[in-house]
Amino acid sequence: MSTPAPAVPGSETPRSDTPRGDTPRLLLVGGERECTRVLETLRRAELKVSAQRVSSREELAAALEKPWELAVCGAELPGLGFREAAPLLREKAPQLPFLVISPRWDDAEMSAAMETAGASSYIEMDRLAVLVPVVRRELKRIIERRQHQEAETKQERSRWLLECIVDSLPFVLFVKDAEERRLQVANKTFADAFGVTKDWLLGKLDHDYFPQEQADSFVAIDTEILQTKKLKAFEEVARTNGVDRIYATRKLPLLDDKGEARYVLGITEDVTERKASEEALRKSKAELEESNKRLAENLEELKKSRAVSARTLASYQQRALQMEIIRQQNEDLDRLATELSIAKRNEEERAREAEAAARLKSEFLANFSHEIRTPLNGIIGYCDLLMREEGSRLTPHGRRDLNVVKKNAQTLLALINDILDLSKIEAGRVEVVVERVDMQELAEECTATVKEYLKGKDVELRTDIDERVAYVRTDALKLRQILLNLLSNAAKFTESGEVSLTARAEGNEAVFIVEDTGIGIPPDQLPFIFEKFRQVDGSTTRKVGGTGLGLAIVRELSKVLGGGVEVQSILGRGTTFTVRLSGILEGEALGTSRELDRPVAPQDLGAALPSMVRGGTVLVVDDDPLVQHLVAGQLGPAGFTVVTASDGLEALKKARDIRPHAIVLDIYLPRLDGWSVLSTLKSEPDLARIPVIIISVEEQRARGFSLGACEYLIKPIEPEHLVDVVRRNIVGSTSSGEVLVVDDDASTRELVSRSLRRAGFSTNEAHNGEDALLKARVSPPTLVVLDLMMPNLDGFEVLRRLRAEKLNVPVVVLTGKTLSGEEQTVLREGFAGFVQKGGHALEDVIGQAKGLLLKQSAQRAGRLPRILYIEDNPQNRDIVRRYLGGLFEVLEAEDGELGVERATKETPDLILMDLSLPRLDGWEATRRLRQLPAAASIPVIAVTAHAGREYQEKASAAGCNGYLTKPLDRDQLLETIRKHLGRSHG
Repeated sequence: MSTPAPAVPGSETPRSDTPRGDTPRLLLVGGERECTRVLETLRRAELKVSAQRVSSREELAAALEKPWELAVCGAELPGLGFREAAPLLREKAPQLPFLVISPRWDDAEMSAAMETAGASSYIEMDRLAVLVPVVRRELKRIIERRQHQEAETKQERSRWLLECIVDSLPFVLFVKDAEERRLQVANKTFADAFGVTKDWLLGKLDHDYFPQEQADSFVAIDTEILQTKKLKAFEEVARTNGVDRIYATRKLPLLDDKGEARYVLGITEDVTERKASEEALRKSKAELEESNKRLAENLEELKKSRAVSARTLASYQQRALQMEIIRQQNEDLDRLATELSIAKRNEEERAREAEAAARLKSEFLANFSHEIRTPLNGIIGYCDLLMREEGSRLTPHGRRDLNVVKKNAQTLLALINDILDLSKIEAGRVEVVVERVDMQELAEECTATVKEYLKGKDVELRTDIDERVAYVRTDALKLRQILLNLLSNAAKFTESGEVSLTARAEGNEAVFIVEDTGIGIPPDQLPFIFEKFRQVDGSTTRKVGGTGLGLAIVRELSKVLGGGVEVQSILGRGTTFTVRLSGILEGEALGTSRELDRPVAPQDLGAALPSMVRGGTVLVVDDDPLVQHLVAGQLGPAGFTVVTASDGLEALKKARDIRPHAIVLDIYLPRLDGWSVLSTLKSEPDLARIPVIIISVEEQRARGFSLGACEYLIKPIEPEHLVDVVRRNIVGSTSSGEVLVVDDDASTRELVSRSLRRAGFSTNEAHNGEDALLKARVSPPTLVVLDLMMPNLDGFEVLRRLRAEKLNVPVVVLTGKTLSGEEQTVLREGFAGFVQKGGHALEDVIGQAKGLLLKQSAQRAGRLPRILYIEDNPQNRDIVRRYLGGLFEVLEAEDGELGVERATKETPDLILMDLSLPRLDGWEATRRLRQLPAAASIPVIAVTAHAGREYQEKASAAGCNGYLTKPLDRDQLLETIRKHLGRSHG
C-alpha cells in the first residue's frame, strides 16, 4: 500500500479532464443518422471509442455530469445545434473540447462555431474522413494536458517540501551570491533570530543588519572562501535582540559545472549555552584535578601506615566528586528546560497576537474600502451622467471642471486601490494588464493633476517624451501611479525652479526621470525613503503632508512592472528619481494579458447584427471624404448598404429618392447646414420617421433632440458605438404610431403636439377626459400624454377607465401638481410615467415618448430584457437606472427580502445584487434564489464596494455568476450584462 502525499499548499491534484480508462468516451449531440455515420467512420479507422448519443437539452445536461474525452455536435436536431449546446458545454464541462459537424461548408457557420462558440474543429459531412485525425489529435492533447498538470503538481510539492526542510532546520542556513554578497536564501530560524521576516532578509547585505566592523569581517571571510574555494569554520560573537550570543559558523563555496564559485553557503549555530556548559565542566575538571593532587599527597603520607584506609578513602572521595558533578549537570539541564518552556510560551503568545493583528487589519481595510468606494461611486457616476445627459447645458468651463472632478475621483480611487493592494504587491499576487499606452497623453494627465500642487509657486512644469517611448506596452494604471506619485512629491517639496518629467529609451529599457529643484533629501535619509510610512520630515511641524506610502508604492509597482527605481539627491539643490522598466518598448513583450486595444473586426460586427436589419440602407452626410470613408468602412462590413452625400441639398435629394433606413448627419455642411436638413426631414411626413443620428465636433445635444434627432454623437466616433446606434435605431423605427394629447388648455395641447410632430410622431388631440376616452375607443393610440387637472373628468379617472376597458396603452402624465405618495402609487399601478411641468417638461415628454414607443416596438419583436437591481442606496439605483435606460427594462428592490420576492414574481432575465443589504444580505438572498425553481437559473451579478478576493470567492460560493466592484463603469456594466444574457439581447 502506498503512502499518501502530504497536504501541500497549492498542490492539490488537479481534476483530470478525462477518466483514466483504456477506451476514450465520446459524447454525440445530434440526430441518429449523422451520429451513426460518425461512429461508422471511427470504426473503419479502427479507432475504438465508447459513445453515447443525446437528442435533447435535458439528456445533454444529464450526460455532462459524467467525464468525457470529446463531444461532437451535429446539425440535424432543431434547437440543439452547436449554438444551443455550446453554452451548456462551457457551463458544465468548460475544459471539454467539441467538434461541429455541418452538412455543408459555410464560412459564416464556421466562424460562429470556431470563434464564437469555441469549437475545436469544423467538419462538413462530405469530408467526414477528416474526423479520424481530428479525434486522434484531441485525445493526444488531453493526455499531454494531464501529464503537464501532474508534472506541475510534483514540482510544486518538491518546492514546498524543500522549503519546509530548510525552515525546520534548528540552525541558521543562508546563501549569498558571489557578486554582491546579497542574501538569496534564508531559513525561518535565521529570520526568527533577528526578529524579522524572511522576505525582509532576502536581498539584504551584511551591512544592512550587522554593525560596520562585524559586517566588514564577514565580507572578508566570504572573499577568502570564494578565492580559495575551501570550507572555513569559525566562531564569532554577535548581538541579537540586545544580547551578545556566541555563534559557530561553517561557510563553503557553491561551484558551478565549470568550477567557478557562484554562491556562499553558510550554516550558523547558536553555541552560547554549549560554551557555557563546557566552561563549567572545564572549571569542575580543574577543581577535581587540584583536589586529586592534594589527595594524592595526603595518601602518599599515609601510605606507609594506613595503605588500606588510604585506598578506601580515595575511592570514596572520587565517587563523591562524580556524584556532585552529575548533580550540577542535572540542575543545569533542569534550568535549561525551564527556560525553553518559558521561551516557547512567549513565542506562542506573540504568534497569537500577530494573527489577531492581521485579522483586525484585514477587517479594517475591508470596511475602509467599502466606506470610501460608496461615495466615490456617486461622485464618478453622477459626473458621467451630467456630462452625458446635461452636456449641452454646461459651459466649456463647467464641462472641464466636471472632467477634473471625475479624473480626480478616479485618481483617488486608484490611490485607495494601491494602498489596499500593497500587501498583494509585496506578496507577488498582483495581475499586470498589458495595454498600449500613449505616453504623451499619460504625461499630460499626470501634469494636469500635479498643477494643483504648484498653484501660487514659481515653478515650471516641463515634460520631454522621446519618440522611441511615445507608445509603450505596460499596465497604464500602475505606470500612471508611479509617475503621479513622483511628480506629486517633487511638486510638494519644490518652492521655485522647475519640475521635469523625461522619458527616453536606453537599450531595451524605458527610462522615466522625475527631477526637481526642491529642498533635497538628507544623505542619512536616502537609504530609508522607500520604506513604508517613512517620511523625510515626519515631525508634527512638517510643512507638507503625506502618508509616507507614496515612494514605497513606487518601488513595489516598479518591481511588478519588471524594473526598479533609483534616487539621487543633493541637499538644498534638488532630487532626481529614475525608474527603469525593461521589455515595455513597442516590439518587446511583457507577460501575457488580454488585448485591450485590438480593433473591432468587421466580421464580429456583422455576426452580431439581427437578420431583420442586415442589408439596411444608411445615408451618410458629411463634406469630409475621409469621414465618409471611415463610416462606410465600419457600416459596410456590418451588413449595411452605405450611400454618401457631401452637402445638405444632395442629402435631401437622396433621402427623398432612396428612403434610407437611417441617416448619419454632420452639422457643418456646405450649401445647407445640418440643422436645416434635419428640420426639413422632420417636416416631411414621408421622411419624418427615418431615424437621424447627428455627428459633430461640439455638443449641442439639446438642439439636436429638440429637432427630432434620435442620437447625438461627438467626433471622433467609436466605430462599435456607431454601428450599435445605427442598428438599434433601425430596429426601433419600424412604427411610431399615433400619440393622443389630452389637456383642457389649448395652448398646452398645441405646444406638446408641435413638439411631438417635430420629433417624428403623429398626434391627435382631446380637450377633456370624455373626449379622450371617446377617441381612444374609436382609434386606440400608441401613447397618451395626459394632464391630471381637468374639469369634470380628471386625469386619474381617465386612467382608471382606460384600464377598466382593457386599453393598456402607455401613458405619460404631464402635470404641474405636486403628487403625493398615494397618487404616485396609483400612477405606477396604471403603468404611467409622469413629468412635472417646467422648463424641461417638453424634452422629458419627448424622451419618455421615445422610450415607451421603442420599448413597445421591442416587445412586438421580443421584449426588452428585464434587469432587477437590488440596492439600498438611492443614488446607486438612480445611476444604474440611467445607465441602462432605453436598453433594458430596470426593476428595483431596496433590500434582500423584497429582492427575492420580486425575482420570484416577475422572473427577470438578470439580477444585479448588492452584497451589503439591510434585513437580508446579498449572499443569503442569492442562496435563497438558487433554491427556488423559478429563479434558480437566473444569472446573478454581485455589485459591491468590497474588492477583496475572499469576497469574490464567497459570492461565487453563494451562487453569483459574476462580480463587479463599485464605482461602476457603464461600459463594463453593459458588457458584463450582455455577456451573461447572451449576445442576442445586446
